[in-house]
Amino acid sequence: MNEQNLIPGAHKLTVEEQSRGGKKSAVSRSFRSATKKRLKEHPELFDEIISMLERMSLEGDLKALDLLLELSGESLKQMELALKKRELKLKENALKAVKETPDEIPELYKALGDNDNDV
Repeated sequence: MNEQNLIPGAHKLTVEEQSRGGKKSAVSRSFRSATKKRLKEHPELFDEIISMLERMSLEGDLKALDLLLELSGESLKQMELALKKRELKLKENALKAVKETPDEIPELYKALGDNDNDV
């Protein structure tokens, strides 16, 4: 990191800026919540939204394409999350296997020990 490129205190927001950000976040959360509720009440709207997003994405709207992929369950974020969950599960299983057999010498150590006797 180059200290000369940094502006001291530039990352700090004023109270007013924080308040505006908080309000925008609240509005966004409220909108998402209302939209989900409405879609549950009127599932036919979901099909209309999907067809609208398909048209928009074919016209070159990348945000519409991202949203369409997210709704279909194939977004990059969802794939990364699934991969991380799988990796975590594999690590947990490996740790459990090590804890279950603490007295056994791993096969690699056995093999190394056998080679030492040959020399």
